[in-house]
Amino acid sequence: MKKAFAKFTQLGKSAPKRTFFLIFLCLSFCDLFLVRDINWIIENATGERFWVNYSFSLIALIFLMVLFAPIRSSAIRAVFVFFILGTQIAQLSYFAVYNNFVTVFDLRFVAADPLLTLELWIDNAALLKPLILLLIELPLLLLLFRLDLRPRIWLRISSVIVSVIFFLLLSFSWYGISKFQFSSVAYASVFPNLIERNAFEGKLVDKPQLEARTAHPKAPNIVFIVGESLNFDHLGIADYPRPTTPRLQKMMDKGEMLLYRNAVSLGTRTLSSVPYMLTGLQGIDPHGIVYSSPTIFNYAKAAGYTTALITAQDFQWRNVDQIFVDQDLDFYRPGTDFSASVSVSEGADDMKVLTEGITPYLESTLNDSQTAPMLLVAQMNGSHYPYNTHSPDYIKQFLPEEEPNSINAYDNTVLYSDLYLETLVNTVREHDPDAWVFFSSDHGQDISSNKTAFNSGYASGIIHNALMVFPPASAIATLKTNETAPVSQADIFATILNLMQITPVSEINGVDLMTPIDPERLRVVSAYMKTLHNEPNAVLVMPDLSYIHINFDRGNVKHSNGETTRYKKLKPEYKEIFDRRLNPADRKVQ
Repeated sequence: MKKAFAKFTQLGKSAPKRTFFLIFLCLSFCDLFLVRDINWIIENATGERFWVNYSFSLIALIFLMVLFAPIRSSAIRAVFVFFILGTQIAQLSYFAVYNNFVTVFDLRFVAADPLLTLELWIDNAALLKPLILLLIELPLLLLLFRLDLRPRIWLRISSVIVSVIFFLLLSFSWYGISKFQFSSVAYASVFPNLIERNAFEGKLVDKPQLEARTAHPKAPNIVFIVGESLNFDHLGIADYPRPTTPRLQKMMDKGEMLLYRNAVSLGTRTLSSVPYMLTGLQGIDPHGIVYSSPTIFNYAKAAGYTTALITAQDFQWRNVDQIFVDQDLDFYRPGTDFSASVSVSEGADDMKVLTEGITPYLESTLNDSQTAPMLLVAQMNGSHYPYNTHSPDYIKQFLPEEEPNSINAYDNTVLYSDLYLETLVNTVREHDPDAWVFFSSDHGQDISSNKTAFNSGYASGIIHNALMVFPPASAIATLKTNETAPVSQADIFATILNLMQITPVSEINGVDLMTPIDPERLRVVSAYMKTLHNEPNAVLVMPDLSYIHINFDRGNVKHSNGETTRYKKLKPEYKEIFDRRLNPADRKVQ
């Protein structure tokens, strides 16, 4: 046995650099095929985001190996071995149960109840794979320390710098996803994330506490679908000449849904609409009132609901997830659970998210008579550019798609959304005929045959919102009274609170769609929001969808007739709408 070990350790002395890279490759192989599993690898191996994350984490790992291999201190060597093996075994055990890696929330759970964590680990721990991992990697790591490596001082300093840079990129960039990284690096990156999250939560400390109660006996199940870049004027049900929504048309003809003809978005981009849709706020928000406002999940939990968020997109972008993913969100699945190629412009396939994420959740929740009523928010991949990648070949009817962002390509995405909405609503109806389903796209798109401006500016195609409701049959007549009234995305939030029979404890700006809406109502669409870039402009939308544009930096107002005036000369009743948010100390809670 001693001779065999001596021969094994001589490998490093004969060809240290070659052996070093063989050890590195073996660690990588074990990490992919033992810590994870082959089915997971097959599903994610083609994803761009997987390979970017994994490559970056391997770069950090290899420079750490360069740094630690020559060290002669037994204590430091033991720390390095534990860092690699201990964290890999922890990740392996967690992955075996949850098909994911340890997150910030898991660390908090461990800190809150370490005994329960140990009990769960004993009940669910995998034993064979950790043992195999230990038998393979421990000798390799011991061999690493016996290599005759003498890196120069500049290389060792460079190793520290490079490994830290790549580690920080993985830890703090929204593009970093832990389960796509080398498991030890992913585990370590949780701790900077914890610091970042704690710092971000400083913005949320002013949220009012909500008093929890049991759900009302007649509290309905609710699904809130957040669309992406859907243009109202490209809907067949909105009199677009092409049949882009044949399934929704059938539902409308049967009186199963309602399309609001005069709805507007809250913002012109995802980050200036979705956070406000889910907190019920409308208007400019340069000082971040959104961070101190209870979310739809906070209210739902207080009303006795179970809560869920399933998104086809990456909710980490600019820390949006930290606004909503808290103790009141019971179930959460981001787009990266369904695709390893999710980016800013490309989410996971909508029907895949529906069949693999939303439908199983609905079936498990709605079929359990013992569970509380449910609030599910489902965010779509929808019609984001490039349009041609947002619909599969089998759904495409408008051909040819001459360019990635052609009208044909866009209209095919609308067809795909039509299929998605019908399938989701029918799934809900199979289990609960009295559930409520709401849909509102985050914003639209400016599309024409000559030029596509996407969602830049405040053109009608961007702010005119495709807001739909799929209510119980008993409510359709009441909702129809506001079919052409001036409504806003924020009204969904207000309607949901009333359905839950819970009273808001801070300002919201929506109106219950079941109540009469003022035909002269004014609405605000803005980019002047803390969750995006605080672009200092907004539009005040009139009941006929015309608007005046305000540039707060320049202090001027452009009216719908082309006339430009100073902001200070704006009608007092218009000016008050904005001034109270420009000066939050003066704002009135409504």
